Amino acid sequence: MQVLLSMAKATNKVVDIQEAKREPWEVEWERCKPYIAKAVKHQDSYTIDDIEDKIRNGIFHLWPGKKSAYITEFLVFPQIKVMNILFCGGNYKELEEILPYIEEFAKQVGVKRLYGGGRKGWIRKIKHLGFEHDYIVKKDL
Repeated sequence: MQVLLSMAKATNKVVDIQEAKREPWEVEWERCKPYIAKAVKHQDSYTIDDIEDKIRNGIFHLWPGKKSAYITEFLVFPQIKVMNILFCGGNYKELEEILPYIEEFAKQVGVKRLYGGGRKGWIRKIKHLGFEHDYIVKKDL
């Protein structure tokens, strides 16, 4: 802590000690959490705290933008590795701009397909990006 205070004096900047203790992903997560929280409201599988825990443990990936964010995960099947887009939120134009970076990263690590789910209106919004509608069925027990 003394080093941080000395650094603050030397650079003439105020250093938030709590901020200095946090990992970079934690700082980004706090900023992007409201974007994802809006999407979390439309499902019942995860809470916002569940998502944070899975990011912390390296299971989910946070893709922060300036005014938006994605949450992804890998799914590994016997014959194919996929990336699941679990949540996204914020500025839609920016989400479109981030997607090619996610796709490039996915290709580099051997992913062959992107999956994602959402409300019915999403397919109309993302069809021009190469996504196609696939069917899934569910039964609550």
